[in-house]
Amino acid sequence: MPQAPQAAPAAGQSFRTTEVDVARDWLKAAYGTSLRLRTPAPRSPFQYSRISAGPVSLSTLALSAEYSYSTGPLGAVAVTHVLGGRMVRECRDDVTEAGSGDVLAISQPELPYAGRVHSAELRAVTLPLALVQEAAGRPEGCAARPLRFTRFTPVSPVMAEQWKRTAAYVETTVLALPPGSAPLVVDAAVRLLAATFLAAFATDASPEPVLADTRDATSETVRRAIGFIEAHPATDIGLVEMAAAAGVTPRALQYAFRRHLGTTPTAYLRRVRLAQAHADLVAGDPERETVTAVAHRWGFHHQGRFAAAYRAAYGVLPRHTLTGP
Repeated sequence: MPQAPQAAPAAGQSFRTTEVDVARDWLKAAYGTSLRLRTPAPRSPFQYSRISAGPVSLSTLALSAEYSYSTGPLGAVAVTHVLGGRMVRECRDDVTEAGSGDVLAISQPELPYAGRVHSAELRAVTLPLALVQEAAGRPEGCAARPLRFTRFTPVSPVMAEQWKRTAAYVETTVLALPPGSAPLVVDAAVRLLAATFLAAFATDASPEPVLADTRDATSETVRRAIGFIEAHPATDIGLVEMAAAAGVTPRALQYAFRRHLGTTPTAYLRRVRLAQAHADLVAGDPERETVTAVAHRWGFHHQGRFAAAYRAAYGVLPRHTLTGP
């Protein structure tokens, strides 16, 4: 039941009760009046928590009882990890059962769905549909139809585990940062979740090339995008914003960068941010500055990968630049 509940606690808060009537009323208010709840074991705790990373929410719900529900379209992409117990989800003609350890996409974003949950603990990640479509090069407002799943379970056990690790990383590491302290890190993390989702689940999100996109993949398009990137390296920008600045579609911008630079717009943005991190390390006072702080400032939230990228670009580790020879 990953839908953002209307009466749920605010992000970063939690709700817990052992009172059956309180749990039933809370679930009905949060997920709709169609809820049917069997009486749980006496004093069985109901727990709900929710935290957010930018536009992405991560929620956990646990109740030692059987219940069923139905709800309207989610309007977002939601992936549920069954930590314990089991659940059955129905979306139009698809019925999928998931047990402990399984990962399941909950519904087609634009369709209603229903479910039955059997004494389960569920962890759900909800991503805005626009974010996922942007990651697929299919931004909001384009003529293409909304994203649809072609299957609701991951494409392989390996990708199911990759999704779990990515969600856990965002929850335990990125969300542990003080609120508002590292917006580029949070932005990179939510985009990582969207990209991992697209790799883990089969969808119709990848559009075919169109003539207009290939025609717009010019060196002038690249020049305009580079000017925008280099003027806004510390800003929360992605493919859609870069394409808008260049006056083309995201797909055309990707074609243009591959054709003329042999790279992608997002890779070029990372290169610019790496150069900014290098400049900060060169000018930094090792008594006051740290490599970790500089890396976070420019959106590099994995220290090992930052060090490897920095060494590949500048021939030394970032700490050597900061401390000097």
